[in-house]
Amino acid sequence: MKCETCGSELSGMMPTCQFCGTPDPAYMRRYGLYPPQGGYQPPRMNYPPPPQGSYPPPPQQGSYPPPYMYRRQPFDPANEPPDVGIVILSVLIPLAGFIYGAASLSGGEKRAGKAYLLAAGLSLGVSLLLVLIAGLIGVMSASNR
Repeated sequence: MKCETCGSELSGMMPTCQFCGTPDPAYMRRYGLYPPQGGYQPPRMNYPPPPQGSYPPPPQQGSYPPPYMYRRQPFDPANEPPDVGIVILSVLIPLAGFIYGAASLSGGEKRAGKAYLLAAGLSLGVSLLLVLIAGLIGVMSASNR
């Protein structure tokens, strides 16, 4: 059913049109309510007058900071954090760490490049140390026979 005043679609579930406030005849028939004679009169709302008080003057331009200011640092490729996956790859395969580290440093990502090179270097150093210790143990056990 369409509203007589504005032409919008009426659902029959609300007493008035949601757009113009005209009573819905289907709703009125269903619930035994009938619009007043002489046409529909919108209800008058008697709002109280605004309070008369002394309000502080509005702040001057620039005297207060904005209520919320997102302070994110600007993008700086030299300060990009390293990817954890590449650091783990650098530890497991030092050659990959040296390659990623060199590529990152040449791309301007100093922090990430240094982390990849450091992980690869430490991994390679520990591996060489373990090989030396195993070799010394092997030489010492062979000389004791």
